[in-house]
Amino acid sequence: MYPELEKVGGLQNAIDIEFEKLNSTLRVTQDSGLGKIPLTYARIENRQKFSQVYIGAEEKIYLPDFWKEGVCLAHGQTTNISELAQVLDFWLCNDISTKQLADKFSFVSLSDKAFAFDNNNEVEYTWNLILQDQNRQEINDFVKLAIKDNVLNKLFPFTSLYTLCFSRCTGYPYDTDNLPNVTPKLFENFAPIQGKKNSAEQDIKKLETQFVVKKNKSEYLGEGNAEEALKIVKENLPDNVQQARKGTADE
Repeated sequence: MYPELEKVGGLQNAIDIEFEKLNSTLRVTQDSGLGKIPLTYARIENRQKFSQVYIGAEEKIYLPDFWKEGVCLAHGQTTNISELAQVLDFWLCNDISTKQLADKFSFVSLSDKAFAFDNNNEVEYTWNLILQDQNRQEINDFVKLAIKDNVLNKLFPFTSLYTLCFSRCTGYPYDTDNLPNVTPKLFENFAPIQGKKNSAEQDIKKLETQFVVKKNKSEYLGEGNAEEALKIVKENLPDNVQQARKGTADE
């Protein structure tokens, strides 16, 4: 399905040839182990942006994604490798928003969070996203308080399984060093006593309002209801918490 790739020795070479046709300064980040059919993958970087390109297995299609400051903001799909090179060059070589990218290339689809990140509203957006997530109801009581706290709500929230974590940056990998995290006690190794149904149900109901606070994944800091957990978190935050910055922990 990809004669243009076989002809030049793989996806990476094919994209570089298209960049040359555009007089683009971009080149694929070289990885000899991933450039040949059938293991076709390419990564192209420029400053705080990068894109990855995959290909379809059952139909001919190129699948790029679009990352900025550690966040995947859009995906695309095209059957034309020249269009692929054009969209990559436009994204990676220009200071543009994701909306400008999608307006120019109709085969690009923005993620739901793209608008918030474009408008520097990603921290507030993500807090509200977690608050409204029906699959995260167990942490809801704590989030309702934290989202109104003028110190904690400066940090970028994210979830890891059932745990609510906080980061000093908005991109992945996150900067969580020495920051607390909160887990509903219901998921902290709770095992009801077999054969005591009423007792177990009461225990579960009680645990649904309790939270365990830890730091660095394993250091136990305390536990309690939402108000008590918030107090423990704030007591263990570093001084002078600033608004979470764009970028990643590596930066």
